[in-house]
Amino acid sequence: MLLERDAERAAIATALNAAAGSDGSLLLISGPAGSGKSALLRDATASALAAGARVLRADATQLEEDFAFGIAQQLCRPVLVAAGTAERERWFQGASEQILRALTEERLVTNGHEHNLPTEAVLYGLHTVVHAMSHDDLVVVIVDDLQWADHGSLRLLAYLAKRLSGSRILLALAVAEECEAPKYALVHELVTAAARIVVPAPLSPEGVASMAEVAFGERAEEPFTAMLHRVSGGNPANVATVLTGLVGEGLRPIAAQIAAATAEAERLLDHRIMLSLGSQPPAVLALVRAVAVLGDLAEPQLAADLAGLDEVEYKSALQSLERLGLLVHDDRRIGFANATVREGVEPAIPVELREVLYRRAARLLYEHGRPAERVAEKLMKVGAAEDPWEVRILSSAAATVLERGAGDLAARYLRRALLNTSPDSEERGRLMVELAAAERGFDLIASARHVSQALSLLPAGAAQAEAALWIPPGLAVTVPALGTAVRTAVESVLREADPAGGTDLELRAEARSWYPGTRPPGQGDAALARLRELETAERLDSPAGRELAVVLLHSAALSGSVAADEVETVLKRLVTEEPFDPAHAYTALPLLVTTLVAADTASVLEPALAAAAEQATQRRWQDTAHLIAAETAEVKRAQGDLAKARRIALGVLEGADHETWPDALALSVTTLAQIALETQDPELGERLLAVPMDSTDHRVFAARRLTRGMIDLVRGDPATALGRFLDCGRRLEREGWVNTPQYPWRTWAALVRQRMGDLPAAQAHAAAEDIVAQQWGSPLSVGRSLRLQGMLTGGADGIDLLHEAASIIRESEDLAERARTSVILGTRLLDSGDPDAAGFLAESRELAKAIGATWLDGTGETELNGPVLRFSGGGLENLTKAEAAVARLVVRGWTNQQIADSLGVTRRAVEKNLTGTYRKLEVSGRAELIDHLGEAELD
Repeated sequence: MLLERDAERAAIATALNAAAGSDGSLLLISGPAGSGKSALLRDATASALAAGARVLRADATQLEEDFAFGIAQQLCRPVLVAAGTAERERWFQGASEQILRALTEERLVTNGHEHNLPTEAVLYGLHTVVHAMSHDDLVVVIVDDLQWADHGSLRLLAYLAKRLSGSRILLALAVAEECEAPKYALVHELVTAAARIVVPAPLSPEGVASMAEVAFGERAEEPFTAMLHRVSGGNPANVATVLTGLVGEGLRPIAAQIAAATAEAERLLDHRIMLSLGSQPPAVLALVRAVAVLGDLAEPQLAADLAGLDEVEYKSALQSLERLGLLVHDDRRIGFANATVREGVEPAIPVELREVLYRRAARLLYEHGRPAERVAEKLMKVGAAEDPWEVRILSSAAATVLERGAGDLAARYLRRALLNTSPDSEERGRLMVELAAAERGFDLIASARHVSQALSLLPAGAAQAEAALWIPPGLAVTVPALGTAVRTAVESVLREADPAGGTDLELRAEARSWYPGTRPPGQGDAALARLRELETAERLDSPAGRELAVVLLHSAALSGSVAADEVETVLKRLVTEEPFDPAHAYTALPLLVTTLVAADTASVLEPALAAAAEQATQRRWQDTAHLIAAETAEVKRAQGDLAKARRIALGVLEGADHETWPDALALSVTTLAQIALETQDPELGERLLAVPMDSTDHRVFAARRLTRGMIDLVRGDPATALGRFLDCGRRLEREGWVNTPQYPWRTWAALVRQRMGDLPAAQAHAAAEDIVAQQWGSPLSVGRSLRLQGMLTGGADGIDLLHEAASIIRESEDLAERARTSVILGTRLLDSGDPDAAGFLAESRELAKAIGATWLDGTGETELNGPVLRFSGGGLENLTKAEAAVARLVVRGWTNQQIADSLGVTRRAVEKNLTGTYRKLEVSGRAELIDHLGEAELD
């Protein structure tokens, strides 16, 4: 009984019925070895005989391939010998008597020598005989393993196939799948002439289970059946081989024996594949090994050269492997019929010979000019590089794959190249720099370490500076040893630099020398002067010049030496001209983000950051992606999208390596500190302060001080809060950071002074803030400064200031600040009975709605920095880890006690977390929480 072959049998039955009705055709059965082609032909034979058909059957074999018309004789002789005189006479009317004698007396068997009959006469005669037979009965001609048929018989079959229309003849052929390609033109001709092609499908898991049950005498467990199906691929012959072996080993079809059965099954199949090779001549083994080693690079000449075969030996070996059904080839490529064969051949090559073959293959590919990456694939299969060309190839291949973002693969190539280089050579230093470049996308610490080690091996000057500049500036500033190495290398280049312009290397080195934390305070005017020189010399048209310009503008902006409109003009030009790919993270270009944010023009960076994030993901530069996310969060915050900024920045805070990427940490901390101040959220502040940070970083110090001050103020300790804000200001001013929109310490100090009843001191802070804001000139800075003065000033004068603030701040990108100014002005107008109040309050609500927020306690102004924003609803990102964990379990339907038991906490702790969750998400209780979060929050 054939398993799962109903569709195939139905197709054969249809062909038989059609032929019986004088609609003859060619039916082809194709598939890989062991798929059941022969079984289907046997079944077709039985069906034909049962229908009263005359069956002519032949089985082609490799050993008889040279017997002229051997298949024709197999087909006809048994029928002719058994036929009576009358039948013969009827069939052979018009056919040569020689044909009759040849078919019955083996005259065509020549053992390699040509027969003495004209070919056309043979073809016509045999065709005539078969058609004459069909006048008496339905004739079914069946040939198995067509690929091994002799040339004459193939011609006969092709001749007959063209003349089946209107006949009662069914031609049923089986051919190995891998031989469908034109090994012979006639095989291909027969394949393409088929009216029906039947391809036996692999057995399903259920079919394999049926075979297993018969073999073992018991039902196989489902995991065991799944293993059999996976290992065998559903190939019936493979299944039979495996089952026979497993039964012989005494294994049972149970899940507990899957591991042992899997190993044995794989061994049996490997053995089946290799069994056909073990008895082959040395030339055949050499060729099959060469093809295995070359893989998809195997070309006829390369394979022959690697196998050490001349043309005659190669052709003979190729024919032998074709006969075994192991290889397929054309004029350009030679390969295995399926991947399983290669997987069996390659590991069976003796280890020492394998290394010799892979190294020889690499050399051949190198000499034939194949791409370095493909040559390197072979070199990775051997030990340390032996020749200089191997090191060059590995280095070149690393550069190629690194260009497309495969840093991990590039690093593997370079580590292999380093195995055999002299420990104190310049070449080793160069390779270590290349390795550092490859590693920095996924292991920045290792990258920096390799640069540091390489510096001592490289010549002083340009070579050392080029290497040192691979270390990101933020990391060099925070790690003293790296900072010293970079500074030494940079200074050696700058000593010889041309002050009027300089090379790209000199400009990049100079950018490092201006990076925050590398120079004494108060350099803003000097930075601006240097920028003017660059602009005059037209050096902003190169990446190096643009990087230096970004650092200089950042320094000048912080010190208040330049106005926002000039910064905006230059930086927008730089953004347009500078490709903002993920590699910008390793330069000074991240300063571009904070400077544009300060200038209130951050949105220009959105498309560039989105593209850089996508590229970082594609390259699997996870650490780099964290910095880009931190930049994105700050841009979102500057646009007033506080909820999204908070979510992204918290993700960076929790996911990034703080020691490796100090810039990502500092930027996300700055973003979250501003959001905590904007929303007056002490819980977010506490969450922020719980993260270990380096307070020597001025950005981190300022963010933490402002956050602590806000928490003190919210919790009723204005005196301590004031100390924190003033301490923040002193530190920033000591460093020359005068213009600091991201760190609004004067604003908060003024508000605390007002709250404490010291209005003159509050107004003094506001006046100082206004001087800086007017000099800087961004809509956000000026508008916020006027809004602060309006809050501190009563009566009509205060309202006028707020009107002016609202007018100016409408030009700002910060929707949250625009909403705040509108609600403050609207509230003051409402208190004074001004009918314009409604318009400003409505505008405030619309702006808040646009950023997914509402005003706490309606529109009433609080005692702190104006009304307080609260995000409308939100998701788990707004919760602490403990609250989020509890919320997830609530959504799953757990009780408080079940949650407490699962998390190992008290029920009271669960209730406390739920209370905080209800408040933050603005839901009334458990049912509303479940509706609010839903299934989307369970992952």
